[in-house]
Amino acid sequence: MNGYLVVNVAAIVALSTSSVAFAKDPCRSLICMAGKVQGGVAGNGSSDGGCSQGISDFLSIIKTHNGHMDLTATSKARRDYLNSCPGAAADASSVDSVISKFGSATL
Repeated sequence: MNGYLVVNVAAIVALSTSSVAFAKDPCRSLICMAGKVQGGVAGNGSSDGGCSQGISDFLSIIKTHNGHMDLTATSKARRDYLNSCPGAAADASSVDSVISKFGSATL
């Protein structure tokens, strides 16, 4: 019983003191990048409108081959990421527009 208590307390301490890691949100990235395609007005694709993290998450997806950016693989990985948003299938034209314009962009 005493060993069980020590393990539980250690687990609670470890979980409560660990740093918080934020997962990428493909839906936020899709909304922000679609807004960027349309001109990036505040709140809809601009960094000032709260989209800096969504844009950064999207653009951080880079695939390389022999030390260089693989444009085709990067574009595919970014498309897969956006399509992982549950609502992406209903808005396939937005995904296509984003990939067409920013699929292999390095901004």
